Amino acid sequence: MAIDDVPRQEVLPMNPPDDSGPGLKFGLIFVVLAVLVVGEIYTLARISSVRSSLEAQQAAFQRTLTAQLDQRFSSQLSAMQNSNAQQLEAMRQELTVASKRVGSTGKELRRARVMVEQLQSEQRQQADKLKQEIALKADQQQVGVLSQDVSTTRADLESTKKVLDATRADLGMARSDLGTLIARNHDDIEALRKMGDRDYFEFVLDKNQPQRVAGVGLILKKTNTKRHRFNVSLLADDMEIEKKDRTVNEPIFFYLRGSKRFYELVVNKVESAKAMGYLSTPKGAVQTATRSEGAR
Repeated sequence: MAIDDVPRQEVLPMNPPDDSGPGLKFGLIFVVLAVLVVGEIYTLARISSVRSSLEAQQAAFQRTLTAQLDQRFSSQLSAMQNSNAQQLEAMRQELTVASKRVGSTGKELRRARVMVEQLQSEQRQQADKLKQEIALKADQQQVGVLSQDVSTTRADLESTKKVLDATRADLGMARSDLGTLIARNHDDIEALRKMGDRDYFEFVLDKNQPQRVAGVGLILKKTNTKRHRFNVSLLADDMEIEKKDRTVNEPIFFYLRGSKRFYELVVNKVESAKAMGYLSTPKGAVQTATRSEGAR
C-alpha cells in the first residue's frame, strides 16, 4: 500500500477544562464570610453602645442616689445637732440654778451649824448650873424655887427645840433670790407654815383646767416630764400672763395690784397632764383681800 493510500485519521481538538465551577464556590464563600464579619462587627459595636448607655444610666442613678442620701443624712445630722444643742443648753441652765442653790444652801448650813453649837453650849451651861443649885439648896422653900427654875429651864429647852427644828428644816431647803425658803414637798410646806412668816396654799393643777388658788387664777398649759419643765398662766388683775419653760422647784415671783409684797408660785412635781405645788402669799393677804371684796 502506498503511503498516500494510508487513511488519515482526523485529530479532534481537546476542549479546555471548565474552571468556572470552583471559582464561583470560592467567591460565594468569601461573600458569606465577609457578611458574617460585617455582622459580627456590627453586633460588637451595638453591644459596646448598649454597654456605654447602661454605664451612663448607672452612673447617673448612683449620682442621684448619692445626692439624696447626702441630703437626708445632712437633714438628720442637723436635726440631731439642734436637739443636742437644746438638751445641752437646758442642762447648762439647770446646772447654773443648782450651783446657785448649792451656794445658798452652803451658807445656810454653816450659819445653822454655828447656831446649833451655841444652843447646845447654852443647854450644857444651864444643866450644869441647875445641878449646882440643886446640890446647894436643901430646904423645902428652896426646893419650890428650884421647881420654878426647872419649869423655866424646861420652857427654854422647848423654845430651843423649836429653834433647832426650824434650823433642821432650814438645812434641807434652798433659798430663793428674795430670801424665801423653797419647799420641796408637803412636809417642807408644813415646816414653813409653822414658822408663820407667810401663808402657804397647796394645789394640784390639771392641764388646761383653770383653778383659783388664794385669789389667783392658774392654768397649766404644758408639761415636760423628761426635762422637769412646764408652762403656766397666771390670771390676776384682769390680765393673763404665761410663764414658759419653767423648772420644777423654781420660784415664780409676781405682784398683785395694791400689794407691796410679792407672791411666790412653786411647782414641785410635773406629770404628763398634771402639776403639784404651792402658792406662797404675804401673811394675811388673802384674808385682807376677802374682807375688801366683801365690803364692796
